[in-house]
Amino acid sequence: MALDNEASLKKTLTPQYLENLMKKVEAIVQGQNRDLLVRFIEILYNQEYFEEEVFSPEDLADIQAGLEEIRRGETVSWTDFKKENNL
Repeated sequence: MALDNEASLKKTLTPQYLENLMKKVEAIVQGQNRDLLVRFIEILYNQEYFEEEVFSPEDLADIQAGLEEIRRGETVSWTDFKKENNL
């Protein structure tokens, strides 16, 4: 979900939305992507201490596009990825 402006953010961050978000975080923390989520949260949380942004607008757009691909079921197995990239 893209939040285009401050008004969208305030409208989205209702108590119900935040409760749902926390349930998702709790579910992810119990799964195989736990370490990735923790590292990502730490990067975002600590980002305010950096002079420069950690993620460029292009990086964020790529992340969003990737998440949308995953939601649509457009994934590549690790084995296929390694073959395609000669790894």
